[in-house]
Amino acid sequence: MLPLPQQRAALRKTIPAHTVQTASPIAFLKRHCSLPELSSSEHDGLVAHVISELKERELLNDSGWPDTIIDGRTEGAIFKNLEPIVAAIGDICLLWDDEAQKLNDRTTTFECDGSNTTNSEVPGSSFMVDAKFILLERCTPTSNVSDSENDKADTVDISPAEFKKIVSDRADNEIKIASAANHTLFNDYSRRFVLGFTIEGVEMRFWHFSRSHIAVSPAFDYHQEPELFVRFAIFMTFADRIDLGYDPTVTRIRDANNKIQYQFEVDGKFYLTESFIAESAANDIVTRATRVWSVREYDPIKGTFIGSNSVVLKDVWLFSDAKGEKAIHDEIFAALKTLDDRLAAGTPLIALGLDDSPQVSLVEDAKPFFMDILQDVVVTFKRGDAQHADVAPAPESGYTPFSYFPGSKLRPAVLGKVPSSLRAELGTNEVPPVVEESEEIPATPIGDHPERTHRRIIFAHHCTQLYEVSDYADYALAMVHLLEGLNYLRLAGYVHRDISPGNCLVFKDPSSGKLQLKISDLEYARVYGADSSNVVPLTGTPGFMAIEYQCREHQFLPFSRTNCVSSSATFRLRDAPKTKLGPPVATQNFANTPWFRFNYLHDVESALWLYCWLLLHRLPESISDRLSASQCDSIGRYARELFGITLVPNGMRSRFMGSFLGHGDTFGAVVRFLTSLYGQDEDYGLSLLRGLDNFQQLATYYMQVEASTQVSSDRSFKWADKEFHPSFYRQLQSVFYDVFIALQGSQLQATRIRQVAPLKRVALAAAVSDEEEEEEEEEVRPSKRAKLQKSRPFASRSSAGSKQPRVQSWFSSSLYVIFYLRCNLYILHRCTTYISFLC
Repeated sequence: MLPLPQQRAALRKTIPAHTVQTASPIAFLKRHCSLPELSSSEHDGLVAHVISELKERELLNDSGWPDTIIDGRTEGAIFKNLEPIVAAIGDICLLWDDEAQKLNDRTTTFECDGSNTTNSEVPGSSFMVDAKFILLERCTPTSNVSDSENDKADTVDISPAEFKKIVSDRADNEIKIASAANHTLFNDYSRRFVLGFTIEGVEMRFWHFSRSHIAVSPAFDYHQEPELFVRFAIFMTFADRIDLGYDPTVTRIRDANNKIQYQFEVDGKFYLTESFIAESAANDIVTRATRVWSVREYDPIKGTFIGSNSVVLKDVWLFSDAKGEKAIHDEIFAALKTLDDRLAAGTPLIALGLDDSPQVSLVEDAKPFFMDILQDVVVTFKRGDAQHADVAPAPESGYTPFSYFPGSKLRPAVLGKVPSSLRAELGTNEVPPVVEESEEIPATPIGDHPERTHRRIIFAHHCTQLYEVSDYADYALAMVHLLEGLNYLRLAGYVHRDISPGNCLVFKDPSSGKLQLKISDLEYARVYGADSSNVVPLTGTPGFMAIEYQCREHQFLPFSRTNCVSSSATFRLRDAPKTKLGPPVATQNFANTPWFRFNYLHDVESALWLYCWLLLHRLPESISDRLSASQCDSIGRYARELFGITLVPNGMRSRFMGSFLGHGDTFGAVVRFLTSLYGQDEDYGLSLLRGLDNFQQLATYYMQVEASTQVSSDRSFKWADKEFHPSFYRQLQSVFYDVFIALQGSQLQATRIRQVAPLKRVALAAAVSDEEEEEEEEEVRPSKRAKLQKSRPFASRSSAGSKQPRVQSWFSSSLYVIFYLRCNLYILHRCTTYISFLC
């Protein structure tokens, strides 16, 4: 979890677009705070009865709540008097219920004490609030270690409130209530939403924080309209756990070491957590809130595990109209099975998009490159006699956008955090923000908040996210596998649309040590050509999006074949203002781009950005240990410019790809900078940079595909599948395989940069904790290498596996000069060729 000041700064950036205001306070209460046991008339009757009794007890009069009138007392002293008021409301309701027999027993108690810090299961998720409704029956089993900790309220057991004496302090209340809700949702796996309220002077507002949106009521004078607060207090006191936002399918259990583990129910089966894998994506309010655990099937009655195999559980909130990951996975393999059947019937390889026969079958050959999904279900729970799906509803009609922090400026977002392997150690490790989870980026203004459905998915294999791979040779081999998996997606007719390090998982067989990359997170995968991205929202992780996709414009189209006004026979990169790095930045302007189609090359470009990310965020230990402050600053600048989170087109990536169209030399500048770093490792440094050659291959293929057929004005137009040939994937794979062969057996470890120079606006993207994360990697034996080469003939080399000789510094410089000249000659040759072709 982020430190409190940084978290609040981040919330100021993210939550305004997700917050809506209800039409009235009573509309909020009817939507979010209605006891299902009571009818509308019974609600009204109970509230009227409580108001009458409060006046009899002199806790309320015609002017309002006399004990909470704003005067010279401190804030705490004034609002402390809400405690006996809420307690009296509960007592009156219980007396009324002696005859009505409608209410549950009390579920919460109300406490006003802003000096107590809550307990938290995650360091950094403890906080103080001015007041809170606390569950009487705790979610967390009592600790057998510390009685003092048992006496404190747990973050998971509360619903927060914040108070201020004057209305002008409204902004402080808003960020504090949002921060408390964010902490609660992050800390508590069983929390589906959070309710709370704020008071500024005499103005009260109710709050509802969920994974689909944040709802707030209009402010009202709670002295003049006491019935609204009474109704809210009744609900918060007597609502059951489900109505208070708790998930009944999650149970906390203390293990033999007194650590809290979590029992999840998945379609009638129970799984108990063993270790934490990832949850950085849940470090926000409105999000998919992806969390991943290593779990084992569990018998809660006997208290024993079932079987010995561990599996992976993924908990996520997806848009309700999205297909489940297993459904898409099955469709992809059904498409490959159709190709197998056609191949068996004698259809030529080239007609199926193949350049070689499968080793067994397309289905069997493709399986290692995708996750094995055992279960994929919607979370449901029982209410009465019926099962209900767990959903975060969309706002009702009549809700309006809400304005936060009047008169203040929104601060820039800060870096995210990714937890370490144990949840009890969260909040210590920083990673670049681009590894945050992907999300759909709404194409419409704020206020469009689709309903989300809570899902749980069980995977057979325990994998590591690609950005955690520390061995360079393993990373290069994983890139080979990634391109192979994307080729199978192409054969099935699917585009992934969200290739990122978090969605590329590496599985290492514990017995053989064999590494295998698997493509995951298929929720956004679509049939190629099924929709137009100018209509549907962008999807994916911004730091790795193909620049054409982020711009929603095909940058490599000739002018003469587009709807643009100019008829110049050249290629285009839209003009835009300059930045401190020099060349133009792409701007978001869709006026002249009525059509765009996401295609297979955009997934490939995202894959190449993964490799570029590695070179800028990880360095060999032989280099990172001697970085100067200026080098650290330059690394941070390039990393920030290329991979900083931005929903508008990334300017530097536009210029990077534009280099291949003759627009500046950003690609050359990046290569020169990386050469100055990696050239210091005279054994392997320059070998790593060979992977950047694939950007040239990609740019050439972009030009070839986009010049192959005249673009139609019909929005259903797409380039034919035959334009995307498997030989292109083989060419890219061969480059990465060459890198793998050069590094094989070197045990060259990528290390995260520790000593960095402070940056003015955004912390260095590669900043991490001082904890070292090293893995022992097995050396690949020659027999294993020969077998791999045999299965991949495009990568075979006579010098495979031989260690590169040491090169002197003058020779490194010479290699760089040759490489740089070759890049520029190549660009000139390609542009001349295509201009001649168009003419």
